Amino acid sequence: MQNKSQALRKLAVALTAAIAIPLPALADTANITFYGKINVDVESVKSDKVTTPVTTATSINRVQSNVSRFGFKGSEDLGDGLQAIFQFEAQIDSVNDKNANTPYTGIRNSQIGLKGSFGTVFGGAWDSPYKAVHNKTELFDNGSVFTATQLVGKSGNGKNFNTRQNNAIQYWSPDFKGFSFKGSYGLDSAKTAADNKTALSLSGAYENDMLHAGLGYERRLDQTTRTKHDSAIRLLGAYKLPDGQVGVMLERLSIADTITTTANQNNIELSATYKLGKKNLGAFLVKNGNYNNVTNSGARQLTLRYGYSYSKRSELYAAYTSISNDTAANYGFYAGSAAGSSQTALGLGIIHSF
Repeated sequence: MQNKSQALRKLAVALTAAIAIPLPALADTANITFYGKINVDVESVKSDKVTTPVTTATSINRVQSNVSRFGFKGSEDLGDGLQAIFQFEAQIDSVNDKNANTPYTGIRNSQIGLKGSFGTVFGGAWDSPYKAVHNKTELFDNGSVFTATQLVGKSGNGKNFNTRQNNAIQYWSPDFKGFSFKGSYGLDSAKTAADNKTALSLSGAYENDMLHAGLGYERRLDQTTRTKHDSAIRLLGAYKLPDGQVGVMLERLSIADTITTTANQNNIELSATYKLGKKNLGAFLVKNGNYNNVTNSGARQLTLRYGYSYSKRSELYAAYTSISNDTAANYGFYAGSAAGSSQTALGLGIIHSF
């Protein structure tokens, strides 16, 4: 009996020590925030033209995980108004659509840096300023079939300027009476004697109670043709209403097809949002112009969205999108689609943020 009592006392002491030891460590990490978003919808997608009609279906019903993610972020006060900041964010497949049994599907915005009166500077993998400046008029996360980035920021030869820059150093300015600036320089960790695929991305914005205006520019070396640059510039503005906004974006993409020739393309987007209590409505229309003046190489996209917010963190939504390609174009979200296709998607989904 005495041996049992001694054993119980030893166990109690051990448990007390195990509980007590981590307390200082927990106090040190109390500034960490764990967060995430789950966005899943049931959708029906169609394409009237596919490259291999015998083996490729022209319609699919599926459940999609639309860039669902989780992460943690935090900061530490270093004194004199200086903070150390950090964030790690991972993308997950919450529906296991590909039967891969691997919920983790990639790195999203992740960084470590410093923040102070001078602004914010960090290194890591992060959305380029050119991509992020468009978010003010985007109705969806950039990864769903309904997003405007199916066309916006994309050229007729397949170049995509809606990217997260890896191996990047970014600087964000403080807010100067509504004005702000962001800059990013992406390094090439796979540089060779012939290629150095660096990327410079810049954006500036102005915002007040009635207006948001943004300007983005990006320049990429050795992307299409060695020693030459691809570039993109976009200008956007949104006029704020009491319960919504209307916006417009103009964009010009320039791709160095060869040493001596550059292909140009002009894109335009119109968007609108409106809130009515817990209900919210949104729509946008995008038109991509001909690539390098090639006849019938443009496309159009129309998207409609309805959302109902049950709380600040949970929303039920329905969405419809339609992409119409000209005969020489093949934009869109449908795997196996052919040039000149018309693609549609109709979905019902739910978003929960935590």
